[in-house]
Amino acid sequence: MKNSVGILENIKITPEFENLSKIECPIERALELIGDKYSILIVLQLAQNETQRFIVLEQSIKGISPRTLSARLKHLESYGIINRKQYSTIPPKVEYSLTERGREFKAVIDNMSEWADKWYPFSPENK
Repeated sequence: MKNSVGILENIKITPEFENLSKIECPIERALELIGDKYSILIVLQLAQNETQRFIVLEQSIKGISPRTLSARLKHLESYGIINRKQYSTIPPKVEYSLTERGREFKAVIDNMSEWADKWYPFSPENK
């Protein structure tokens, strides 16, 4: 427990984070954090390209609407998975990148990818 307290000191405690800490099952907590495909695809995109602007993320994630992307980015930022950096320029410039937590989650995504390829391989003729 001592280690997790040190980790928790580095994040802003939001109401969402407090609710998350009340969930006993670690898998349920993880799903609450990153339980939808767009959040995972955002993390994957940022892991591959380090920093990205909103429009580039929107163009690189098939099927995501601007509203959904905005909501997912706010959600991931509130849990300390991504950083949002706003520049004081005209027009405003905002860039997104992964935090240490987000970069560590990339390993989980890689494991999911390996599992899916092993047991449910892609078959272009079924497309």
